[in-house]
Amino acid sequence: MASDLLGLGTQSVLTAQRQLNTTGHNISNVNTEGYSRQSVIQGTSDPRQFGGQTYGMGVHVENVRRSWDQFAVNELNLSTTNFAKRRDSEEDLEMLSGLLSSVSSKKIPENMNSWFDAVKSLADSPNDVGSRKVVLEKAGLIAQNLNDFYEDVRRQHDVVNKKLELGVERINQIGTEIRDIHRLMMRTPGPHNDLMDTHEKLVAELSEYTKVTVTPRSNREGFNVHIGNGHTLVSGTEASQLALVDGFPDVHQRRLAMIEGEGIKPITSKDMDGKIGAMLDMRDEKIPDVLDELGKMTIGYVNAVNYLQSQGLDLNGKVGDNLFTDINSQVAAKSRVVTASNSQADLAVYIENVTPLKAGEYSLQYDGSDYYVTRPDGERSAVAVKDNAISVDGLRIEINQGLASGERVLIRPTRSGAGQIQLATTDATKIAAQSYEASTTFAQGTASFDIQQAGDLKEFEVIISPDGTQFAVTDKNGKVLQQPQPYPPKGEVTVQGTSFTLSKGALPNDKFTANLVPSDGGNGNLRKMLYLQTDKHLNGGQSSIIDIYHDLNTDVGLKLSTASKLTDVSRIEKESAEERIASISGVNLDEEAANMMKFQQAYMASSRVMQAANETFDTILALR
Repeated sequence: MASDLLGLGTQSVLTAQRQLNTTGHNISNVNTEGYSRQSVIQGTSDPRQFGGQTYGMGVHVENVRRSWDQFAVNELNLSTTNFAKRRDSEEDLEMLSGLLSSVSSKKIPENMNSWFDAVKSLADSPNDVGSRKVVLEKAGLIAQNLNDFYEDVRRQHDVVNKKLELGVERINQIGTEIRDIHRLMMRTPGPHNDLMDTHEKLVAELSEYTKVTVTPRSNREGFNVHIGNGHTLVSGTEASQLALVDGFPDVHQRRLAMIEGEGIKPITSKDMDGKIGAMLDMRDEKIPDVLDELGKMTIGYVNAVNYLQSQGLDLNGKVGDNLFTDINSQVAAKSRVVTASNSQADLAVYIENVTPLKAGEYSLQYDGSDYYVTRPDGERSAVAVKDNAISVDGLRIEINQGLASGERVLIRPTRSGAGQIQLATTDATKIAAQSYEASTTFAQGTASFDIQQAGDLKEFEVIISPDGTQFAVTDKNGKVLQQPQPYPPKGEVTVQGTSFTLSKGALPNDKFTANLVPSDGGNGNLRKMLYLQTDKHLNGGQSSIIDIYHDLNTDVGLKLSTASKLTDVSRIEKESAEERIASISGVNLDEEAANMMKFQQAYMASSRVMQAANETFDTILALR
């Protein structure tokens, strides 16, 4: 009987000792991040039968349980992912808002208004070369200012790509660490309470970068860790690698891919969420939006000024040349198309009308029989090819070499506009201050009549024949200067050194008149330039040039305000999830102190049982 009592006391002492050890472990790790409270689960030992009666045999430790709730952990991981994306998105918008509030940005409307002021001063004395030089200098400042600000914003694209590389590198490191924990679990008997704490801490960090799903594997082989929309990063004791590969068709817009063995599988980035999702949104949406709007403003300004230059006479009585580089230069037209590195397609995009011009990215795809355009708003429609060109939203897409079946190219009509603006002349006398008369008053059709160069012929008329198939050039008195030619002409028409273009669309008997006689002190063209300051010829006739800049600032500001509110909401959700985890898994020092006293008393009482068994055994021995 004494031996049974000794065994019962021994088990009780060992149980109390393990409870004291576990309580001490909890107290020691009260400030350890990610630690989950542990508790000893004790059970009654199997009883024994003596003389037809059942006698208890004490206590034993069944398990050391970790306080843990799967649903609470999943909720915390989801809220962590959401908060990380919201917070980083807010920081990105703050950075863009800061750029738009910088001195360099504020100089854009200031320099434009200064240029209009200089034009106004020149209009008072159009023959003053000094005033002309001021106008040219202000135009140069506008170009340089836009170039610099474009580069400031574009540079953020490179910064985000570098951050993406670092983020992907850390995700791979976390995947490797999780794999190693799984391998350690496989080599050691469970339960793996402390290892599971480390495992969940790594998963929590991973959830800051992307959406994470953890599923247990069968036969105690660890877990599967999936990122994004089910892409496997860790499978038991094996880990895949996340990588960045060249984008398609834009190689600079690098994409995510999973390296599984020797294979590389590109994955969809839209569902990554977290910090990675915020980085991709910044690189692929926020930065391009700013550059597109800035480019649209620049193209609208350059196109309007260059057009008015062509509609006036300079100080030497010649038709004005471009003040800025042509928006439809070969370099600019080619730069608006992005093709894959192995593509044989050859396209160029020309801007024919800035009024319906849309900022953003178009996608052009060929299915083997038809071309389809996807607009920036996502609308997809079939488009007709006429004379090897496609017309859409004021753009003319010339197809010199067609797309292969199934091929897709990107079209960015305004993305590089602010980076490409340059002065086209340094000669102040070439500013076209005086308006010449090139009238379509007597024309009923839709033909466009433009003077390209002023020569000896200053006043003339272009008349369409009664059957609409020919045209002739006469002087103001009706004298024929050029015999009837086929209409429409195939390019420029030159008579006595004066060149003009006449498009199709004229009706029979239409008449076009021109008066290129220079007048001393003429400033009609300068007055037209002043109207550009308030003329709403962009966004379908809704915005002026400077309106585009202010609308961009307003749009970024509104997005920042919304992002701040969403960040606050997601922060509250994350804090709520953390509090729930703390209430389940956190260590309460008061509770642990009470447990320490309780288990200490149990230990001492169990020791007394062992002492009683020893004294009883000694008494029995003394009886002999």
